[in-house]
Amino acid sequence: MTSVAQSPSKIFQATLRDEAGTLAKIDGEILFFNDETGAIVAIEPEDCVWLCVLGEIGLADAQALADRRRGGYARIACDRRQEVA
Repeated sequence: MTSVAQSPSKIFQATLRDEAGTLAKIDGEILFFNDETGAIVAIEPEDCVWLCVLGEIGLADAQALADRRRGGYARIACDRRQEVA
């Protein structure tokens, strides 16, 4: 049986070191997704002084973030399994 990565239950707009992005807890790890550079940073306790959580984002934005994590729309469409009935 294969295991599937958990989807984040809540996602928040945040700033880390004055850079805008999105904050999510995925598979027990708190991650910051930089909106401009696309970088993904694991939040460590020492990063908390530079982190400002602004507010929860909606489901559509959360799905867009999940798609971006998986390589974007084109990669998802090209990698999708094509099954024939």
